[in-house]
Amino acid sequence: MTRPPELPRGSAGIFSGLSETFSFHASPESFITSRVLAFQKQNPALAQTRTPIHAKVLNRNVAVISSHDHVRQALCDEGITTKLSAGAAYDELIAPFFPQPNVLLLDPPEHQQSKQIWVHRMQKVEGSIRSKVPNIVLDHFSHIQSGSRVDLYDSMKTLSRKILLSIFLSTDEDQESDSADLENIEVLHEELLRGQFSLFPISVQTPFWRSPRAKGLDARRELESLLAAGVGQGRCPFATGTDAEKHDVASHLLLFTSSLATKALASLLTALVMNVYVYKRSDSDDSLGDQIRAMDDREGKCEMLRSVILETERLSPPVVGIMRRTIQDTILTPPDQSTAPTLIPKGWDTWIYFVGAGRDPARFGHTAETYRPARYTGPEAVDATPPEGFAFGAGAKACLGRNVTRLIATAVIEACLGLESRRILQAFTRTPRINIVGDACQMPSGVRAWLGWQQDVAPEQWAKDMKQLPTQRPRKPVYVQVRR
Repeated sequence: MTRPPELPRGSAGIFSGLSETFSFHASPESFITSRVLAFQKQNPALAQTRTPIHAKVLNRNVAVISSHDHVRQALCDEGITTKLSAGAAYDELIAPFFPQPNVLLLDPPEHQQSKQIWVHRMQKVEGSIRSKVPNIVLDHFSHIQSGSRVDLYDSMKTLSRKILLSIFLSTDEDQESDSADLENIEVLHEELLRGQFSLFPISVQTPFWRSPRAKGLDARRELESLLAAGVGQGRCPFATGTDAEKHDVASHLLLFTSSLATKALASLLTALVMNVYVYKRSDSDDSLGDQIRAMDDREGKCEMLRSVILETERLSPPVVGIMRRTIQDTILTPPDQSTAPTLIPKGWDTWIYFVGAGRDPARFGHTAETYRPARYTGPEAVDATPPEGFAFGAGAKACLGRNVTRLIATAVIEACLGLESRRILQAFTRTPRINIVGDACQMPSGVRAWLGWQQDVAPEQWAKDMKQLPTQRPRKPVYVQVRR
């Protein structure tokens, strides 16, 4: 027996639809959580089940799924994934700004063919990260006066831009010509992003005014020309021969160097730096970074850092979720027999909510909302075998940049902690250590909830303290002190 996704339903009226759309764009976490709580209040017998809910976004029917098991089904179960289309879901939001060829928007079987090519290409990028990123990190912090206070997210966004443009376009900010190109690329990508996420989804051009969408599309065309020229000059790491290969590479570079990619990496690095440097256990005055530095063996340090990265991804995924369009009626089965299966009708959108899935008590127990640095290492991992979160999706369409991002995150923290070898840090006479100091108690409660440092924070407070679109970040600057 099946039933439609549970209510509360958004009214089909245009004003109610607009209201829900604005609420969703303001804070997906608050939007979704408030509706889940309302549903649970109306259906107390189902209060712990994370049943899918029905909302109206851009006046479309949307099924919001937030349980770990349902998200896993939607991403990994071939009987379901073949009924969900990424291309159809993002046809209006992404396709005009990141047009084909684009592995992100492809559905099977074309997706598998393109991804196989790109997995092979990305291996060359993965090989360059350990040689490039540490020096970029230390050069970045060398320009910050020791003892000064910086907005951590803003600093990580600048660092992320430098890293992505260096590994994908071989740019060097110290070179005058490269610096001008970097600035131009950054401005154009910001224009593109504003157009992509504008709530005025119409392209309008007049002699006196252009809509944000029109400006974004113009920025995309200019970026395509710049990136195609870079590919033609051999500045990217991907070998190309035919014109079709050059076009394919240039099209994907538009996504890899985008403002969206930069902000996603900055979001992850912001959360990771705070978890390593600012977070302190109640029984210790040392930061986690101090504890990692003090560990005796290299393998233990690597395992601990790996666990911290996975735990940060689980609790604080940069992108809160993804969309799919149901091209056939789709049934999600419950993990047990206590609830009925859920039918998502053909033509509906499905919002796959990573934040909720990563904090599902059915998979992570009573510490689902709690940051536990050692969750994925040592006795905790052996005893509980916790699943990973969904920061990079899962299954056949898992994010192409997962390995690259994890390698970057590892290289950034290792460089800051002084764990890298002097051989790699060629520009420095010794292996420096970066200390980042912040007061965890002064962090807003919504930011602490995002990190898993504080539980039972009201969704309204989360919405007040955090921005979630296009990626997660603190709404107000979080200042830290940088010491060398």
